[in-house]
Amino acid sequence: MSERALEGIDALRDEAVRDVTDACMSARPDLEARFGRRGREACAEDIQFHIEFARASLEAGDNSLFISYLGWVSQVLETRGVPGDSLMVSLRALGEFFTSGLGADAGPLTEVLEAGCAALAEGIEPPAYDRPCPEPWEEADAFREAALAGDRENAARLFTQALQRSGSLHETEIHVVQPALYAIGRLWQENKVSVAQEHMASAIAQTLMGQGYGMVEPAGNIDRTAVFACPAGNQHAIGLRMVADAFEQAGWTVHFLGADTPLTALVQHIRELAPDLVGLSASLPDHLKGVREAVSGLRRALGKECPRIVVGGLVFNQFPPLAD
Repeated sequence: MSERALEGIDALRDEAVRDVTDACMSARPDLEARFGRRGREACAEDIQFHIEFARASLEAGDNSLFISYLGWVSQVLETRGVPGDSLMVSLRALGEFFTSGLGADAGPLTEVLEAGCAALAEGIEPPAYDRPCPEPWEEADAFREAALAGDRENAARLFTQALQRSGSLHETEIHVVQPALYAIGRLWQENKVSVAQEHMASAIAQTLMGQGYGMVEPAGNIDRTAVFACPAGNQHAIGLRMVADAFEQAGWTVHFLGADTPLTALVQHIRELAPDLVGLSASLPDHLKGVREAVSGLRRALGKECPRIVVGGLVFNQFPPLAD
């Protein structure tokens, strides 16, 4: 899809969300009567996600991104009592809106939306976003239950037990914390745990990871420096924290900038620090734009002085060709 057409999608995004939400509510008045104002707000949020994931598929030239997302969102809606045909209605309304708004430039977008409708009609298996995942250790299941229950004491005991046995912080993180949090995410997808429980479990995990850092002895300093950041828009920083911990334990000097790092701040920090490596993370397809802008922004600002850049995160685990 041309850059002009992508810019057109961005320019029409807010109007599309309003118009398509109205169309969906008109098509299914029973849903608005049942869920009220929150139902309309949730519908608008879903439309926004439809556009973001469709756009990511266009940028990547890979419809499987959008179809995988539809498999996920259809399960989320189904487990919350929203009829499956409402998703098809929203995709068709989006196609009509952008055909009207973009004219001939809408062709690639409508093809993605039509591919999504065809896949929904055939049935899409919900994606297993927790695969690939390292083999869980014996503490992982109990850690998950403790974190969901807000039992920080028991979660700490399990984390410490695994850490003392292994002697490795990042191994404990990826064999206990990572599978536990992936499982919790899957339970939320199936409407078996609340957003509050998911956030609480993540907060407990991050606290214990921070405490665990002081319980292991890092390797000697190897005189190399790395910066790790989630570009603007990405709030999912726990996995990147694990990567940063692994580098730090291996003797690197690490600057972990965390979630939602503005591009200007990232460029300025790297210009001043001159690290050997920059790591950028994308968890979802709609984070890819931020990663691409960060890569191009760093190369443009730093030229030949730009350090090596690596990318990673859940979306690259699922679709490795996106790294290219």
